[in-house]
Amino acid sequence: MTFTIAEHFTCGKDSRGYSEDRIVISENHFGVLDGSRGPEGLGRETIGAILDTAVEYLTSISATARFEDVASELDSITRVYKDRAGVIDFKRSGGFVFCLYSSHFNEIWRVGDCKFRNGGRVYSNMFKAEEICAAARSLILKSKLNSGLTPEDIMKSVDYHHSIDDLLLHEASFLNAANDPFGIGAVIGDGTPTVFQERAEARPGRLVITTDGYPKVLDTLKETEEELKALLIKDPLCIDANQQCKGLAPGLVSFDDRSFVSADIQV
Repeated sequence: MTFTIAEHFTCGKDSRGYSEDRIVISENHFGVLDGSRGPEGLGRETIGAILDTAVEYLTSISATARFEDVASELDSITRVYKDRAGVIDFKRSGGFVFCLYSSHFNEIWRVGDCKFRNGGRVYSNMFKAEEICAAARSLILKSKLNSGLTPEDIMKSVDYHHSIDDLLLHEASFLNAANDPFGIGAVIGDGTPTVFQERAEARPGRLVITTDGYPKVLDTLKETEEELKALLIKDPLCIDANQQCKGLAPGLVSFDDRSFVSADIQV
């Protein structure tokens, strides 16, 4: 299979431009990485170095590189930088998830909750633990609305970004927990179990790969951006139509960093 890149775009949620998303495009692969500093707040320099080194590696791999070898090397990259930073708890210190297309194998490879759209169908992957945290956040913030506060009041409150901090610490304990129904796949430096290394055969035609900063994925960037804009107007706190673990706030242009890359797959 071959592919022709149609569109690609990335944007940080912070109005100043900082982002923990990355896009990968090479002759044989394309996709996205979605970084996280974790509930303990891995340093920006460390997560940035992990992501940039991962992109450098992914753009250099051969066409015949195998998914399991790629996942292993990405994990090694993450471990090296965390060790240098003196990280002790690999689960609470973040890492990244990714989704990558391989033209040689005609496969879509995914670890974590990035999304892809192929053949008119969207393949998302929100884990149970994440859903529970988002629902709890929704309950907490809706109770504040019921008390008479406005969304603007809530966004300005000092605890707005910390309403589920305790839950997120618990959620981190399920990272790469292969035998647990709350398990979440990610690249954090302690090995990604094969159960979280998902692969799917790609169909000819349009393939769109995004990070989870897009609640709804459509075939074009314009349509996908319009859907996001409409949702943020309708549900700025991200507690109703678009339940998330974080929401819009002053100084933010969205609830999360977002990246979009699409290509036409040809036989």
